Amino acid sequence: MNLEAGNCPKCHEYLLLKQNTPFLVCPKCGETISAQAANAIVEKRCADAGQVNAIIAECVALEMKYGPDLPYMLLAKVVNNFPHMEKPAYLLVKLSNYDLGMVYDYLKTFANTKSDPINVPWAESFLDACLDYQMVEAADLFRSYVRNKVRKDRQEHYLDLIDKLVKEYTVKSDHPDATKWLMIFYVISSVVNVALFPIMMMISGWLSHYTGFYFAANILLGIAVVSLEVLLMFIHHKVYGNRLVISQTERLWMVIFLSSMVFAVGAVVMGSIWKITF
Repeated sequence: MNLEAGNCPKCHEYLLLKQNTPFLVCPKCGETISAQAANAIVEKRCADAGQVNAIIAECVALEMKYGPDLPYMLLAKVVNNFPHMEKPAYLLVKLSNYDLGMVYDYLKTFANTKSDPINVPWAESFLDACLDYQMVEAADLFRSYVRNKVRKDRQEHYLDLIDKLVKEYTVKSDHPDATKWLMIFYVISSVVNVALFPIMMMISGWLSHYTGFYFAANILLGIAVVSLEVLLMFIHHKVYGNRLVISQTERLWMVIFLSSMVFAVGAVVMGSIWKITF
């Protein structure tokens, strides 16, 4: 059910409105009101810069009373109208329960903006909630955020924490052997995956002279090859860790490898239908 925020023209209570419903009865005052008029009040208030602080205060009370949905809708409208106001943007991130995408967008917009720590009292709470392995790829943005938002005596603590997370996350991924072995794996695996098609066609042709279970043989071969590739990727990850930055060449071969895995799965079926007999 699609809902939107509204405000009763009679009693000024905030409401959740069903879209495409022209009229409704306000649960607070019992009056029949126009959904369009109720929504227009919210749109007008959220577009007024002078009302932002009042709306934020209302959202805090609304969250305690009704949960996050209604204040989230109101703050989303405010942020859409005033994308460079940091306080409503942060509160929207908080109401999203620190959704990864929302956190990244917030950092991308505000991490490089210098602020007096007094004006961003939520900075440390934000870092405590978000600094984990899921967001480690945004390490540079977090470092900028710390330098620009956190008071001087606490910056070293958070910068050390970021460095520790990055070190634990990447392990030895910057070692030259990490890239070399990964590229060798991508190239060989891609070739093997593509070669499975004619190999399975030949297996089907050979086994068809003796049994009708050549499809099962191709399935087992496909599972074995894909399982081995997953195992090798797992071993590489355990030895060298994750990678924060990859080159365009590596990215290209990674895409080719992933595409070849799909090709290998398809080869199980097509290699059993089309046979090469000798």
